[in-house]
Amino acid sequence: MQAVTDAKGKDMPEGNDLNRREFCTAAMGLVTMAAIASPAPGQAEQTASRIPRAEPTRVRRVLDGMESKIGRYWSTPRSDAEYLSLMVKATRATRVLEVGTSQGYSAIWMGLGLEETGGRLTTIEIDSGRHAVAQKNVRDAGLAGRITLVRGDAHKEMADLKGPFDFVFLDADKDGQMDYFRQLYPAKLAPGGIVAVHNAVSEAGDLRRYMEMIRRHPEFDTVIVSTTMDDGIALSYRHRSS
Repeated sequence: MQAVTDAKGKDMPEGNDLNRREFCTAAMGLVTMAAIASPAPGQAEQTASRIPRAEPTRVRRVLDGMESKIGRYWSTPRSDAEYLSLMVKATRATRVLEVGTSQGYSAIWMGLGLEETGGRLTTIEIDSGRHAVAQKNVRDAGLAGRITLVRGDAHKEMADLKGPFDFVFLDADKDGQMDYFRQLYPAKLAPGGIVAVHNAVSEAGDLRRYMEMIRRHPEFDTVIVSTTMDDGIALSYRHRSS
């Protein structure tokens, strides 16, 4: 297993139990900071909150079907997807962006979190086949009213997005993280917003430039959380004073 580092880039102990405890402590501190200062929902969020909730058995049936096809499409592990849903709820995010829809698995989980906050998700996928599959999955799960799926190259599509976003999940080309960040910050990432980058452990080499940049950034606090001890999610919280 690859070494895991803390927010300052220092190697952490290799014991899984200690790592997990330190990860959870840091992550929940980050969640608390964001949740305490979260603003009350505005008119747009109140409108989104009137979208009917997805029927639980319908969602479960769709997720079960997707999990049986994990090997066919790139997808976020279930524990990571559940964690993203928890983050959306804990931070009370209402404007969420995902880059890298794949089959829509993580989008559905975040959509479920947004049912509690009354928010909406925009998710971008470059591959037309995966986009079509995701559209069907989101529709079958009953979340089409809460999730907007965009087919295109996120490096281009992000320029047309209105923002600002409270929570952003990046799970696409790892060598493109610097460009994604430049398009998000400062105008399209709200103060108090979080950028979550997937595969921060398993693809640490490809994310090195981004991680070095975000760890040194004076307006962000960054921790790495791993629900599987393999993939890893880098969470970067933008200070509200920035």
